[in-house]
Amino acid sequence: MEYRGRTHAVRKSAGQVDLDQADDRRRGEVLSGDSLEEVAQRLAARQQAVPVEFAGWLPVYDVSGNCGKHPQFAHADRPPHGYRFTCSAPPAGRPAGLSLVQRIVNKLSVLFVAILVAFRSFYTLACGAAGVGWFARGRIIAAMIRLLWKATVNGAWPWHTLRFIQTRHLRSQLMLGRQRGLVFLTSMPYTLNQFPWVIEIEDPTTLFYPLIQNGQTSEMDFRASPYFPIVKALLEADECKGIITHIRSTAELVRSLFGSEVISQKVIHAPMGVCLPVGERGALSFSPDVYPDQRIQRGDDDLQLLFINSWCQVPSNFYLRGGLDLLEAFHILRQRYPRLRLTMRTALPDLDAHYHRIIEAGAVRVIDRFVTSDEMAQLHAQSDIYLLPAARIHIVSLLQAMGHGLPVIVSDGWGFAEYVEDGRNGLILPGRYGMSSWADIEGGAMREDYSTVYTPDPQIVQGIVAAVTRLIENPDLRMRLGRAARVDVETVYTVDRWNAALQEVFDRARGGSNGENRTGSVSKGLASFAGTDVSGSDSTVLAAVTTR
Repeated sequence: MEYRGRTHAVRKSAGQVDLDQADDRRRGEVLSGDSLEEVAQRLAARQQAVPVEFAGWLPVYDVSGNCGKHPQFAHADRPPHGYRFTCSAPPAGRPAGLSLVQRIVNKLSVLFVAILVAFRSFYTLACGAAGVGWFARGRIIAAMIRLLWKATVNGAWPWHTLRFIQTRHLRSQLMLGRQRGLVFLTSMPYTLNQFPWVIEIEDPTTLFYPLIQNGQTSEMDFRASPYFPIVKALLEADECKGIITHIRSTAELVRSLFGSEVISQKVIHAPMGVCLPVGERGALSFSPDVYPDQRIQRGDDDLQLLFINSWCQVPSNFYLRGGLDLLEAFHILRQRYPRLRLTMRTALPDLDAHYHRIIEAGAVRVIDRFVTSDEMAQLHAQSDIYLLPAARIHIVSLLQAMGHGLPVIVSDGWGFAEYVEDGRNGLILPGRYGMSSWADIEGGAMREDYSTVYTPDPQIVQGIVAAVTRLIENPDLRMRLGRAARVDVETVYTVDRWNAALQEVFDRARGGSNGENRTGSVSKGLASFAGTDVSGSDSTVLAAVTTR
């Protein structure tokens, strides 16, 4: 079929598919190209590819920050060579909700909470998810029993293990009841080990979600948590084939936290890869040889600053990304540079009248609606400086801005220093690390204390003022930082390099257990696959991740 000037092929059994929705494209295994011949070539390659189920569509992710749809996992639309991502999600028109009997049971639970919480889990396992056979249900029950036993051996109380099992959302597990091949999980290990799986994470805390949550770990002793032996058993099991992360610190923390050689061999670090910005017709929306110069010609004080909240636009994330500090800093900068402008793509929380006066003075534009990818690209192209003084790294937002050739100003919060080198491809503000977020290698934890971002931090505010002033007064520095950032996304933080690492993980998962690779990986250094790191200048050069 033809749509938006391109040719698309859709799996017949997929039913109605919305080509503008990523979930529908994955479910329909949509192939797109500029011509029928190109689509035919991709179809032939797909028929030879090994399927990997992308599980980000599971209902449990909808109540977990909707992370299965996070742009971090947009690379699933471009799988590694030799593989294809599948999506077993039911069509949107087919109800996947609770049956009438289940709804009645849930109503009664208001009166009989203590009894029905347990009963509902067993009822869901027996009767939930229509179309799932008893054999598949039996596999899940067997997986539950194995996990219960292994966790108990590790020192967990059965009650805590049952609680952990309940948080895996049994209906979601049943929806993958027939799955036998490899499954790709996003951020949280929502599985009972009834199928082989690989997980992509940004930080170690999400391995314990929802029982331990981000922002509340500043003094948390993870090893003393009643859920620690359960998560350890889950990750040590043969069904867990790989833990891939785009943050080197996370690889080190996971190895340190669990102190397990079995788990350590499954941990892989590879820098995140993103696609270069493209325009409406597929052409590059930014040229590093053109846009920086055009931005400079606007005038030293006639510049546009850009701040973007999280993709899901939760108002409270305005604080986590440093929105208050930025408004305070902009109020100061505006007095020095009256023509300076700030665009904030964000939903606003309830703010003090002081901040509304700053916004309503006329130099701040707030965009609180959904914007298309083309509109987002336009926002970046029209801006001169990108600011993300956040509590911690937000990888997609950062690389997106760098890909547009914007000089970026970020905090020293956890993770930023792995992608931004102060003075080379961006500027780093001190003040967050050790206060809002930091890596505790000995404790194996990524520490976070979000209470620090709900009031302005004078150090961060003054840091923003100084950094923006520096870039306004030094257009050559703006150009140099922007070009270096763009080159990094072109050469280092690419989807191809990320996929090379992901292919290694999938090859290992298919080739053997606990790191034994029998498939003849293209990377000779991965034969043992003992905690690899593919972040070097050559994507085929691997080095062991060491704890430091």
